[in-house]
Amino acid sequence: MKELTSIITDAIKEKIFSGIAIEVMQNGKPVISEYFGTTSFEAEVEKNEDVTALHLFDLASLTKPLCTTLLCNTLLESNLVSVDSKIAEIFDQYALNFNKALAPITIKNLLNHSSGLEAWAPIYKFIKNRSDGYMFVRSRNLEYPTGTKHIYSDLGYIMLGEIIEILMEKRLDHLFELYISEILDLHNLKFIPSNIDTDDDKFVCSGYSDLRNKLLFGEVNDQNCFAFGGVAGHAGLFGSAKDVCTLADHLRECLVGTPVTPLISKTFAATMLEKSKVDPEWANGWHYPTKGKSTAGNFISDNSIGMTGTTGTSVWIDLEKNITVTILSNRTISPDAVKFGWEKDKFSSLRPKLHDAILGVIR
Repeated sequence: MKELTSIITDAIKEKIFSGIAIEVMQNGKPVISEYFGTTSFEAEVEKNEDVTALHLFDLASLTKPLCTTLLCNTLLESNLVSVDSKIAEIFDQYALNFNKALAPITIKNLLNHSSGLEAWAPIYKFIKNRSDGYMFVRSRNLEYPTGTKHIYSDLGYIMLGEIIEILMEKRLDHLFELYISEILDLHNLKFIPSNIDTDDDKFVCSGYSDLRNKLLFGEVNDQNCFAFGGVAGHAGLFGSAKDVCTLADHLRECLVGTPVTPLISKTFAATMLEKSKVDPEWANGWHYPTKGKSTAGNFISDNSIGMTGTTGTSVWIDLEKNITVTILSNRTISPDAVKFGWEKDKFSSLRPKLHDAILGVIR
């Protein structure tokens, strides 16, 4: 683990992140558990402390596969929808301002980012509450014909979150607790709504917000999600590395075998792993490794699924080697990340190196 320690030590010195947590499981057993750095760069911040297994990170887009995608299984098992159900069949009686251009979009299109909805929009500038936010998304025009290509879309998962809430008649945070975290006893994996008391939890800082004029501890970094009250289909989950890895590894068991507490049905497992005919790197809720330039590095097998989060988080599940890798950091606290827009910053090139250092030890 000397190489991993060296990479992380240098990254903290370069202020790529202030803290990082790594949990790895193989064949259902923990094999690596490493914690480095502090919860913030700001020495004068009272909450600044060493990162431990109890600290919660802002998971950002890991919310998409770990919450929204998994809750779709519950919808399917309840026969409320199928993956081929169209938006028009779901929203017709609920949305007075229904946008007919969205009618052909299916649940599967939302899951695999082929809906035609744009990647992102500054929703927070135009809304006052969650209802306004959902109406905003439903009013958007398509950027490309549904099903013709894949563009990673926050708006698509916001819409998917609304569908889940409509059909299951509860907010996403309550559904996540009821159907996922409580079943697996994962109490350090949850949404942090903006109106709840967070004094009992320990958080890693996820950056400074100009709009909120403060460092963020226990407040979601994503401004659109914050405008939704901290609970949305594309972002909002917070979690410890252990609980995230436990959930992801339970999912691995669901996909390769028969766990004691199945999280997903065999039917949905096959659906989740189905590769898109348009672009086989895209699955339903997840992404397969990009040949030669995967965020999971060079040692991940082709039969793997993963997802990353803007705040510096990622989960990769190697279904061939039965390895689950969880890396949580606070990349969004780095001035480098803000400067380069999170795509050309130092953390982007660091991700595969971290995975190579990890998987090079246990492969």
